[in-house]
Amino acid sequence: MSAAKPRHKALRWSFVLWLIFTQFVAYDDLAAQLPANSFPAYYDTETYEPMLDSLRELYGKKVSYKNKKGMELATLLAISHYPELQQRKVKVILKNVKGEPVEASFSPFNFIKFRKGKIYKIIIQENSFMERLPLNQQVAALGHEMAHFIQYERRGYLGTLFTLLGYVTSDKKRLRFEKAADKIAIDHGLGRQMLEFAFYTSDQEIKAYMDSKGYEY
Repeated sequence: MSAAKPRHKALRWSFVLWLIFTQFVAYDDLAAQLPANSFPAYYDTETYEPMLDSLRELYGKKVSYKNKKGMELATLLAISHYPELQQRKVKVILKNVKGEPVEASFSPFNFIKFRKGKIYKIIIQENSFMERLPLNQQVAALGHEMAHFIQYERRGYLGTLFTLLGYVTSDKKRLRFEKAADKIAIDHGLGRQMLEFAFYTSDQEIKAYMDSKGYEY
């Protein structure tokens, strides 16, 4: 136990310094300027829960919850990887719903709103395995869903409509869309988290992609 404490303390301070640095870089340029390897390799509750107040102040101002039940820390850590989303409204909703344990959604009015007015949603099935995952895996799962928001913004109105149509009508297109989201998450510094918990992309595929980009794992 005594050997673990200095390591946690060092991780905590390095993360705090990284948080401070991000505040002096423009949001639109941050993803390009921060290498994927500059993000923490692992998130554990013992190390990062003491940072919750700071994370709320830095990333939580536009994040809201409905029945958050312990998902706040994972949400804030995941969104810290996405400078493009930190000026968007993100709602995390835990409720008793049928379907996937976690999925990305958005306000139907997003298509007529400017980017900063868009509202994105992450819907988590209450009492599903998502609530029981270790923090690092929760961050991976939420980071994957946030990658979908990036896809929606990149594709625009018509592109998103055609994408969603293909998603529900073709298993092949659905898998391609989901694997593309995994790559976006990896490019945003979540590759090592995805190796612990990826829905659609195998460890071998993740490592091959990270190798091609020069990312460490």
